[in-house]
Amino acid sequence: MRFKINKHNYNDLSAVAEFVRQAGDKKLEIFLSKDNTPFLGDVLSVVYEVLDDYERYFQIILKNIPYCVVSKETVDHVVFDIKNGDKIKDCKKCKWNKNCGGFSKGYLKKYGSKEVCSQPDLPAEVMIEVTPKCNFKCDFCFNKISFAKHGRGIKPLSASYVKKIIDNVSSAGIQVIRFTGGEPLLRKDIFTLFKYAKSKNLEVRLNTNGYLIDKKIAEKLKGIVDNVLIPIESWSDKKEEKITGVANALSKKKEAIDFLKEKKIPIVRVGTVATKENILNFDKLADFVDRLDINEWEFYRPVEISKKENLNSKLVNILVNKLIDFRQKTDKIIFIANALPFCVIKDLNKINIVSKGSISDDGHSRLVVDPRGFVKPHYFINKNIGDPLNILKAWNSPFMKKIRGLEYLPKECQNCFFIFKCRGGSRNSAMLFNGGYDKVDPLANFSFRA
Repeated sequence: MRFKINKHNYNDLSAVAEFVRQAGDKKLEIFLSKDNTPFLGDVLSVVYEVLDDYERYFQIILKNIPYCVVSKETVDHVVFDIKNGDKIKDCKKCKWNKNCGGFSKGYLKKYGSKEVCSQPDLPAEVMIEVTPKCNFKCDFCFNKISFAKHGRGIKPLSASYVKKIIDNVSSAGIQVIRFTGGEPLLRKDIFTLFKYAKSKNLEVRLNTNGYLIDKKIAEKLKGIVDNVLIPIESWSDKKEEKITGVANALSKKKEAIDFLKEKKIPIVRVGTVATKENILNFDKLADFVDRLDINEWEFYRPVEISKKENLNSKLVNILVNKLIDFRQKTDKIIFIANALPFCVIKDLNKINIVSKGSISDDGHSRLVVDPRGFVKPHYFINKNIGDPLNILKAWNSPFMKKIRGLEYLPKECQNCFFIFKCRGGSRNSAMLFNGGYDKVDPLANFSFRA
């Protein structure tokens, strides 16, 4: 169904969406009237409500609405059939410029250019693995296929070198830096590095197993760390010990979360590897996590260390339905954070609403610096693409340009509606299982797109 929005009818969009759902239609295309074009700022709040309520049932397409106007979570719904719409000078600097058709003719003359928000072509964040050492021994740790392939005995990056990386990140205009490892809190100078990054007006994020966080450490993190991610891999100390090799690990993580929230750390997140056991025992895990004072809960496809796929369509389908149910019951933010081909299950619309797709994976939006001084597209892609002291050169290396330009996308994915967000699933898994970054993700099932 196609719905033409104008100044007078945009509040009818929810009723239209409900009609589409009851009719069993597979698609709702929303486009702007040329004669009574509404102000996009008024329309989009209604559009976002419809997306929240209905995108699980059918595809929702936003026709010829500029990428820079919509939220970053919504750009995957935008489709253009105009090529020479209205633009301003700043649009030439925007990362979307090549694919964006601009505003409909006459829109900028009518409403002005206040909505235009040019997006620079920069990494969303740079992640520094500041130490190879870790006090846990998790079997699924992807360090084992990267810098820790032969053990964790290599030297960490020096504090002076990390500061130079921070300087380069800041001067490049990148706004977020993440400290990870290994276990970053094992570094004695880690708080000096946090403070230095904060002095450069960067958003500072920390990935930690949480074991070393007590009340004193949480107090030291206050004001210099904005976002903390802690892994929760089970619902009992006994199971967490089996996974991490450390006694009372789960209890310590819960204490760490309590201390962090007590000290008003802005964002505290929990991450969980989507193992078969965690999926089949989701309700037990959810009962534990739901009692934690956290801002987000994210799931990760297990990173394949060898040619042994840990997931299948049945397991992913269970996980997707559980995530949707949990979100509805608790109104909490929960999602799959890394790359899964949407066609791993039959209902692509369902996985779309709980998955971040591949946008944060494979170098599409982030870079990693590891303890060897490698710049990598992602944690588990063991490929050196540049110099940590010249992040933008690495970002614009031939490999990265091909990744972001979807040149490694399999031909079978070219015409899929979910191409922007799914991006063919994991390019890393495609390489591991099928021998090339341009090959098919082993979990893809193109018959589900019919």
